[in-house]
Amino acid sequence: MKTEPCCAICRAALVQPLRGRRRRYCSRSCQARAYRARRDAVPPRPRRTTRVHRLTTVGITRAAVELADHEGLEALSMRRLATELGVATAQLYRYFDDRDSLLTEMAELVLAEFPSPPTRFTGWRDRLGDQARAEWQLYQQHPWMLQVLADTRPPVGPALLDILERSFTALDRPHIPTETLLAIYLALSGLVQGLALLPNSEPAAVRTAAPAAETFRTEALALIAPHTHPTLSRRFADTAEESGLDFDRLLDHGLTLLFDGIAVRHFQ
Repeated sequence: MKTEPCCAICRAALVQPLRGRRRRYCSRSCQARAYRARRDAVPPRPRRTTRVHRLTTVGITRAAVELADHEGLEALSMRRLATELGVATAQLYRYFDDRDSLLTEMAELVLAEFPSPPTRFTGWRDRLGDQARAEWQLYQQHPWMLQVLADTRPPVGPALLDILERSFTALDRPHIPTETLLAIYLALSGLVQGLALLPNSEPAAVRTAAPAAETFRTEALALIAPHTHPTLSRRFADTAEESGLDFDRLLDHGLTLLFDGIAVRHFQ
């Protein structure tokens, strides 16, 4: 071990390992303080009012999507949207009966931009993998879609049905029962949505500084000790100084594991 520059938080001397990742903090406590400092330093989104000359259903829906993208679904109300558009709230009710009908149109608009797999993808693994990664990107661009799709009555429209059709067509084989097709689709979508929840579970302003998964990881590592959690300590304690989790790699790894199981069970 050798002594190197100071801790980025308390300025105490750092002891660097001879191998592996270089340390930036002298302790997990300082690392947690760094995360909190970055989180609190995020400036609020400047308010921007978009005045329109003529309201349309699509224009209102796009404005609602932009508002939800920047500030989260909890910030979206008919009154707030009317303020962003520079119109009276009553005017919006000429186009939408309520907030739920607006959410349905927002989901349909976003899902309609969901890309089809490239024509070069003919195998089920490539086609489903492309669909899964497109869904992953959708949640990165529109985190609020996770909450909408997880509702007890998710919005059903042509765009969602087109996505289901492509997924089921990739798997459709005479020997595979419909119930199995549904189970495979739900397992695949559940994997993508579950991973997407980790970096997207904080409000938008906080998420840009310290994702919830990193905050949880930092706080959890501070509680891990070899005598209380020997396996966790052995597996994760030495990675405390990593800059962040690579969710794209985690997704690829999870898809490989899932597809290998499906291949052995149904495509051999």
